[in-house]
Parts: sequence; C-alpha cells; structure tokens
Amino acid sequence: MSDATVIVPGGGRRMVGKYRIDGVLGEGAMGVVYAGQDPDIDRPVAIKTIHQHLIGSEGSQDWLDRFGREARAAGRVQHANLVTVFDFLQQDGLPYLVMERVRSVTLEDRLTEGTRLPLEEIHAIFAQILAGLSGIHAAGIVHRDLKPANVMLTDDGTVKLTDFGIARLTAMEATSAGMIGTPSYMAPEQLSGAEVDARADIYACGVVLYELLTGRKPYKGGGVEALFAAVRSGQAPRPGEIVESLPAEVDHVVMTAMHVDPEKRYASAEGMRAALAAILPAADRTGLIEAAPSARAPDATLTETMLTRMSGGTLARLEQHLTGSLGPMGRVIARRAAAKAATTEQLIAAVLAEFEDEAERMTLRRAIESALSQDATGLGTAPGLPDAALTRLTDLLKPHLGPIAPVLVRKSARKAASLEALAQTLSEAISDPDERALFLRAALT
Repeated sequence: MSDATVIVPGGGRRMVGKYRIDGVLGEGAMGVVYAGQDPDIDRPVAIKTIHQHLIGSEGSQDWLDRFGREARAAGRVQHANLVTVFDFLQQDGLPYLVMERVRSVTLEDRLTEGTRLPLEEIHAIFAQILAGLSGIHAAGIVHRDLKPANVMLTDDGTVKLTDFGIARLTAMEATSAGMIGTPSYMAPEQLSGAEVDARADIYACGVVLYELLTGRKPYKGGGVEALFAAVRSGQAPRPGEIVESLPAEVDHVVMTAMHVDPEKRYASAEGMRAALAAILPAADRTGLIEAAPSARAPDATLTETMLTRMSGGTLARLEQHLTGSLGPMGRVIARRAAAKAATTEQLIAAVLAEFEDEAERMTLRRAIESALSQDATGLGTAPGLPDAALTRLTDLLKPHLGPIAPVLVRKSARKAASLEALAQTLSEAISDPDERALFLRAALT
C-alpha cells in the first residue's frame, strides 16, 4: 500500500488542513481513521480517509468531486443517532472526512462476546438505529454499508451510526477497487449493481437483527458466489428455526425486512421501527428469550445489575484500571462484568476471572473496591420522590431508551425538585418530538 497518509512512528506531527493528526484509531479495507484535533476550538475529532489505491487515476477528480458532494450532504444531517460530520477537505488527491470522535464500542464488539442480547436491549439498540436511518433517508442519503461495525454504542447508551458520509462510494465507478462493501449485509439489488434506495438499508437492518437474535448470519459458507446465489434466492431459515423460543411475530419482522423484493420490505425505517415496538417489549416481558447462562447473575434483572447501579464516573474508573492492564478490551470486560453482576462481589469476581497472576488480582481487587466505595453514597434519590413513582417513570421511559432508562431516572431524581420537573428532564432524552410528547402526557397523568 502506498497511501500518502501513513504516520511514521517518531516522525513529526502530520497536518490535514488545519487539523493535527495524533495517531491511528483504526484501519480497514477501505481506509484509515485517525485521531485528530481541531486547533480552533481544541476539540478532539476523528479523521477518515480512503486508501489511495481505491480511487485510481482515471476520472479521479470527478470521483472526488462527487464524493465531496455526498460528504457535504451528510454533514448537513444533524441527529442524535448519527456521528456528526464536521468538515470535508481534499489534500494530496485524497478526500478527508472530519467527524465527531465518539467514545464507544461497536455492535460488532458486542457480537464477538458470544452472548445473545436480551430482547429489551435489542429493541433499545434497533429503535435508535432506525431513528438514525430515518434522519439520513429524509436527507436523500442511503447508507449502503450498514453493518455491526458501523453501529457505535456509547457509554451513555446512545447508538450512533457512522460511515454514512462515504456510503456513496459503493455506487461509484472505482473500478480498480472491485466490489466495496460488506456482501453479507447487502440487498440482492445492491449485489447485482442495480440502483438502490432506502429499502436496501432496511434489508441490512433485517440481516443485523437476524444476527443479534440468532448469533449467526442468515447465509453462510460456500464463498462469495454461493453467498450471492443464496441472497438472491431468499431461502434463509427463519430466526425461530434457530432459536425456537422466538415468537412468529419476530420472524415476520425480520423476514419482511430481508425480503428479496424491495417492494415487499418495510417502506421506511419508521415503519420497521413501529413494527418492532409493537412486539419486542411484549416478548421481553414474557421471557421468550433469555441471555446465555453466563450473561446474568442468577437473581439479577436489567434494573438490578451493577451496570445500572454504578455512576458513569465509577464505571469510567473501572474501565481505566482494566484498559491499563488489558488494552482496549478492558472497556468491554468492564461493561460485560457490570451487566452480569447483581452485587459488588459478583462484579469483582467476574473481572478477576480475566487475570491469572495472583498479585495483579489482589491489586486490581483493591482498586475496584476503592472505585465502588466512592459510588456508595451517591445511590439515593432526592427526598420526597416516592419509589413507586420512580418505578413508573422508569417503565414509561424504557420503550424509548431501553436499559439506560433506570440509570437516567435515578441520576436525574437526585437533583429534581418535583416529579413534574423530573418528568420534564427525562423527556429531554427522547429525540423524537412525538414520542417525547407521548411520554410527558403519560408521565404527568
């Protein structure tokens, strides 16, 4: 590879336009993402560029011009469930997108843990994925590369879609690059090179949902040509054939989204979102799917785990200790352990299971106990707010925010002067105006 943007260890700081590049955040088949800094407002940013060999020489300027138009269109879309695009520029024949830098793990990271998520969490994630897609579709943008690696799960429970600013690349004539994208998540019409619309993203949503529900992709094995043939046939087993406890209604939503014929899929992301909202909360309440045995402590519930009891600062301290010893996987281990544990001791035991050295285990135990002790005095709520009312607000908020709802209610209640003020504060976390109004009406009656 001969990209002009490789950072040489020990070399001088590289600049892209006004932005300083501090290091590499990640690299894939399409390009590189750098950690950067906006000097004007001292803001950390992520800077993404495309590998030089994907652009080619013939017609490259026309390609770059069209890419720029797509990127600027993406930058005009502001939505809580989208990674914000701040800037677009060209330098040395390469395009650069300057984006919001988000502290997160990806949905792909969660999938690699090997534990199926509870339906309530799947609902919370997908409601936000589909809300973000609605935002870009309203602006006339088709993502074209929706997949778990492009779904970011932030520390506060917000889901953000990324890479929609360069989605148009898959339809451009970068002939030297061959097919660019992720075939496992591509709609049949996209695989065949036909013109696509928002329903191609609906198809990709169906595949991602299938994978979350079953732990596997709908089509697998046999090489790329076999995959193409299988996708075009649409003969994937229903999720309920793999996980028998799934209700037929879930099968219907997934297979409708993945229909070979775009006309028979959901017409919009909002349509699929409404279909999921109608079935997933009810399925969760009846316990039709449970996480793997190791996913929860025996008596833990979504509202009783250490993940919901700890403050954000405590969780951040725990993650800092683990990343110092384990690298980036430390954050995943911290959150996974907190989600499993119903007590402090269960949390500590889950974390220490990752370490073999006894001295290191003892040092880490003391650090975790110290971090948790700082949180022990901050779990109460403001005086005068009855527990029953807080439980009711939590139940009303869960369909909109998912598992983060109990945390937000508890933290907001510490500062609320009244239930009315608390309801108003909580409503501000709901991005959709209509849903916000529905929540407030229910909360204040």
